[in-house]
Amino acid sequence: MSAARLVARRANGKYRRRKNQRAIVRGSMGKNTRNRNKRKGSAGAGSSGPRGSSPASLSSFRAGRAIDALAPAFVRWFDDGTPGAAATALECLAAIESVMGRYMDRVAAADLTRLDPVILADALAADLASTAIDEEDDHGEFVIAAVHGFVDFLGDTDRWSGSAEQLADVLDLLNGLLGETNDFSLVDVPVISDDDALQVFSELPLVQRTMALLQWIGDAKPVTGTGALRTKDIEAAAACVGLTVRGGPKQTEVPHAGNGSEKPVPTVRSMYEVPLLAQVWEALARTELITVGPTKAVPSPASAVFQAGNGPDRLEELVFFVDQFLAASVLGYDPEQPWEVLVAATVASILLAAASEDPPRTDTVLDPRTGASPEERATVESLKAAAMNQLEALAGQGILTIDTHFRVPPALVRCIANTYEDPTVLEDLGLLDIPDLDLDSEDA
Repeated sequence: MSAARLVARRANGKYRRRKNQRAIVRGSMGKNTRNRNKRKGSAGAGSSGPRGSSPASLSSFRAGRAIDALAPAFVRWFDDGTPGAAATALECLAAIESVMGRYMDRVAAADLTRLDPVILADALAADLASTAIDEEDDHGEFVIAAVHGFVDFLGDTDRWSGSAEQLADVLDLLNGLLGETNDFSLVDVPVISDDDALQVFSELPLVQRTMALLQWIGDAKPVTGTGALRTKDIEAAAACVGLTVRGGPKQTEVPHAGNGSEKPVPTVRSMYEVPLLAQVWEALARTELITVGPTKAVPSPASAVFQAGNGPDRLEELVFFVDQFLAASVLGYDPEQPWEVLVAATVASILLAAASEDPPRTDTVLDPRTGASPEERATVESLKAAAMNQLEALAGQGILTIDTHFRVPPALVRCIANTYEDPTVLEDLGLLDIPDLDLDSEDA
């Protein structure tokens, strides 16, 4: 995955749900430049550059000179050809320079190619404390992600002059600040070789159908003002993901050509009435495999890697896409609707349990408890039906198997962990304080 997209993912933090779930998220390093996401709802990450600056000092001047000397190489490393990437790199450099000015205030003869993690932590804290940050503001993540990108740049281009242990300590610090630590874990992610994982991901029905959709998009496809496909294009797009629907005004469903025993073709007025198509479309935008503009959707250079790349780069794209599809399909609920939250929490719980070494049995999960009232039984049955509908849809994409147990294929466990183990997600779903996720009613 390119440096620009990796840094942008870090700046967005874990995928955070906003109220407008239908908005196509493209997450951003800066709200006024690139739009992109690791992650959720209608808001991008980060503000456009740092709002504070280092104190006017000799250290600031020295930091500026040092960053200026590295700027051309950093921009080349960062720029993946995505529109706005070079401008975003310059925003990152402004944030980096601010932090490094404070870093140089704290050391006598600082070399920005070998950073001390303790001093860097102090400089970051001072830089972030210099501006008042709103609760919903991602400026702090932007700054930390920019500095993380700078350290990645030093390592990737052999400019890091410190020890390997020192580099590891700096990366641990920055990963921790961005919530990218492995301290919190509900499931153990099995070790799968890249070659084996790549084969599993590339053969997923979800990935195969998404590739067909990307091929149909071609160089570009027109979109409406909401970023959705036009009504007349819904039928062809839906066919790519294995669905048969027609776009048009609501009317009597159109019968299939052939004998009258076949089910009629449903008619929809919007792409959003076709959940699978809308979820795939949203995941494509979140991962920047397509860029959705005011009038058209255009595949990015990364889409070529997604479809026909090799090795770790393609695997990275496939994993990121499945992560975002899981988020779009399960976490796309309205937080103001308690029933939707409950269904999402149930599905996420089952997926987390299915990804464990002791997957839940299908014949006991969500069964009404002995002695439950008729009203309680009816509620549980309704919840079970709604959750099973989503789980069966995921099984149809190869993400889950449903037989005697719910199981997640070993290679895909990482995606379940990436998507649902985030404490913010668990807290929103009301699952954070649950001691375990054993859903078998007999043992609950």
